[in-house]
Amino acid sequence: MISKCRERASRICVAAIVGTLFILPAELFSQQNAGEEEFAGSAQEVEFFEKKIRPILVKHCYECHSADSKSLRGGLLVDNAHGLTEGGDSGPAIVAGNPAEGTLMEALRYETFEMPPRQQLPEDVIEDFEEWIRRGAVDPRTAATPRHDRAGIDLEKGREFWSFQPVERQTPPSVQKGNWPSCDIDRFILARLEEENLEPFPPASELILLRRLFFDLTGLPPSVAEIRRFQEDTSESRLENVVDRLLLSPEFGRHWGRHWLDLARYSDSTGGGRSMLYGSAWRYRNYVIDAFNRDTPYDEFVRQQIAGDLMEADDYQERQRQLVATGFLVLGPHNYENQDKEQLRMDIVDEQVDTIGRVFLGMTIGCARCHDHKFDPIPTADYYALAGIFRSTHSAVDGNVSKWVTTALPQSPDIENARQRIEKDIAQVQKRIQKLSTTLEHLKAELPSIVVDDPQAMLSGIWKTSESVGGYVGEGYRFSDDPNARARFVIPTDEARYEVQISYTSHANRTPRGTILVDSAGESETFEVDQRQPPELAGSYQSVGEVQSTGEVHLTIQSSGKGMTIVDSVRLIKKPDPQSDASDGPDSSESALQFERISRELTEFRAELEELKKQLPETGPLVMSVSDEGEISDYAVCIRGNVHQLGEPVERGFLSVIDEEERKLPGDQSGRLELADWIASPENPLTARVYVNRIWHHLFGTGLVRTVDNFGLPGEVPSHPELLDHLAIQFIEGGWSTKELIRKIVLSRTYQLASGTSHPNHSDPDNRLLSRQNRRRLNAESIHDALLMFSGELSFSSVEDSVRPGTKSEYGYQFDFGSRAVFLPVFRNRLPDLMSVFDFPDPNLSIGNRVSSTVSPQSLFLMNSEFILQRANATAQRVLEIEGSISERLQWAALLILNRELTDEEEHLLAEAVGSDPDSIDRWSAVCATLMRSIDFRYLR
Repeated sequence: MISKCRERASRICVAAIVGTLFILPAELFSQQNAGEEEFAGSAQEVEFFEKKIRPILVKHCYECHSADSKSLRGGLLVDNAHGLTEGGDSGPAIVAGNPAEGTLMEALRYETFEMPPRQQLPEDVIEDFEEWIRRGAVDPRTAATPRHDRAGIDLEKGREFWSFQPVERQTPPSVQKGNWPSCDIDRFILARLEEENLEPFPPASELILLRRLFFDLTGLPPSVAEIRRFQEDTSESRLENVVDRLLLSPEFGRHWGRHWLDLARYSDSTGGGRSMLYGSAWRYRNYVIDAFNRDTPYDEFVRQQIAGDLMEADDYQERQRQLVATGFLVLGPHNYENQDKEQLRMDIVDEQVDTIGRVFLGMTIGCARCHDHKFDPIPTADYYALAGIFRSTHSAVDGNVSKWVTTALPQSPDIENARQRIEKDIAQVQKRIQKLSTTLEHLKAELPSIVVDDPQAMLSGIWKTSESVGGYVGEGYRFSDDPNARARFVIPTDEARYEVQISYTSHANRTPRGTILVDSAGESETFEVDQRQPPELAGSYQSVGEVQSTGEVHLTIQSSGKGMTIVDSVRLIKKPDPQSDASDGPDSSESALQFERISRELTEFRAELEELKKQLPETGPLVMSVSDEGEISDYAVCIRGNVHQLGEPVERGFLSVIDEEERKLPGDQSGRLELADWIASPENPLTARVYVNRIWHHLFGTGLVRTVDNFGLPGEVPSHPELLDHLAIQFIEGGWSTKELIRKIVLSRTYQLASGTSHPNHSDPDNRLLSRQNRRRLNAESIHDALLMFSGELSFSSVEDSVRPGTKSEYGYQFDFGSRAVFLPVFRNRLPDLMSVFDFPDPNLSIGNRVSSTVSPQSLFLMNSEFILQRANATAQRVLEIEGSISERLQWAALLILNRELTDEEEHLLAEAVGSDPDSIDRWSAVCATLMRSIDFRYLR
């Protein structure tokens, strides 16, 4: 059906595609929008440089190629952008956009020079340099004298900067056009417009505004039924009713939670050399969605993510949320294979410090890792004061391949009390078993026994000899994962009853079902042993049962082919004869009775232990989390960021420029709780401002401070500083409510203005004074969800783990569709095509301002993607279910996809595309695809 649809579309869509040309004017691609996209792109490129490139240059290159070098090598400076492009004695080191030119990549690959000379950089680091050059080699460094010299940073002068000043209460200004404002927001906006002799644009039409509200609050378009419901509502409060309904919808949290996940660099995989799957990252994703739907106060939201594990909880459910929230600290991209564990530890700390600075404070703290911040009043000591807090935080488990920390979620009090009671009983039974086992071992030592080591076994299949794991008997042991491997023992004995024991060395890679066949005189029995568990007897032997021997015992150990099967030794212990006389020594009736009694007791206790284990409630699911380290300590400055070259010690603390208190963090905790309280404090001048600005950015396409992730000196100053402070104060005093803040903004006249490209008198082309709304392209998730909603395929159910069961790697993963895009797996090395084409953010970075590009691959995707054609075909089937004329069906389709009615000209052109066959699925599919490809679908006005 789809292939036929594509063929027919190629013939009939010429007329229909005309609709895509006039649905929204070409003025959409204004200088304003282009400028904003370019700005956002460069901000992300700077972040890539700061995280991936600058630390490597500082660590490996500055010693010989910087202004501070004792002897400059090759005439090459790499401590500023000009030095790299100008190059040294051998020519330019880089040519922006072309990694094949310049000397740098050749030197890093050891093709000409060998740089750095001590050891070649890891391949992933070399690939980062290649990617950086290909993307234009954005480098914010200059050769000019930095703002802060080596004499130190003037903190008092730094505190004069606007963002470090306390948030002040602002009185809404008086305005000339007093009947225009509907709230204080409008007064601040109108006052600035009147200063420049500008008039605000007229309000947007009701359907444009309705569409804007639905997408901004839920990420979804209004349905046809919702549009008609709104049109039929004549009450004065109908707009407020829509807003309140959308804020209460679960779709609100799914949309706004995704905004936060951009900041949290959310992913279901680790990235790094061996990108592993987290397995439980989805719990953090759903925690964020739930937090927005619950309207968790933002100050509490901040505290939970930084120090949830250290906070008090009213009940176990709150405790669960707090632990899941700390996944924020673990989600960063890390190469857990790094064998330099101290470097890995500090890289994780750096990522945590940098992310917290950007997300909550709008500060690039990570730039101070190797030296005092070049622009902001952040000395290196402040960086390591914060680093000490996170070095005292347990975030990774060391190993050949390290791993993130996981914690079991607490369960209800009834379950936890039952667990504690049963665990206490288990401990008592285990103690009794241990005591009886020791006594029995002493008795067995006095009884006749036969020990046969593995060299006496008859082997078939592939067996290897090893001594790598201790605890074996004799000189070593054999191991095999060959399913055809057998080890057979033939052991001469007396005519008596024997307990049969085997020895093995336990390990996680052993077989869980080692098969042992024991027979004598034609009678046989089969036993299974889990060789992953330690043997119960003296740490080496495991009893597998008893056999009545008539003179010879045969024992066969068979490989299961699942894990390693171990063959070490076999021990036969002669059971005492209860009928023997006391004069028979060890086989006396007294010994027999004691042996049998203890054996029976041991069997009973082991049975009781197994029964208790069955009664033990399962532990709560494991979640990504953190905890405090066992040893809490301050840290020291790493000279040039080198973890193996420590300088002066630094007490744990916060940013000096906005924290003038003399603090002493507790010696028995990391200090994360104090840090969280300091960040979430109403007195912190950055936190509320940064968050309020992020909200404004998502509702207008640009923030009052356009550099939403940077409130430092390199960032932009606010266009309306008084309004920013006014909103911040209201936000704090309103209980840090995100929903209430959004409600105030969207019900303002400013938000409800019509959009446009420039003011009639050509003033304020960038719309910094907000005389109009900004036209914005839908993000990738909204495009994805809307298309599925049109076709009737979108599920509104919540999703837990969305990674397909059994998935071992993100590479080659095939994505399933049907749920909202926020529930799609996010991998650091693989994304769905639609997400990649429409600027889904790099999950390796914390990003508050997505790129919103307009490039040819987007048009090609909309024209040729099977995903689009399938959605268009399914939507066409829905259109054909509408009883009515071609005109009525066309108008219904337009209302569904564009959320407006067609003009007469548009309807005429699309009717021509339908032609004389009004029930043709192919023709209607082409019409729906045309509407989906249109600018009016992809953009908000």
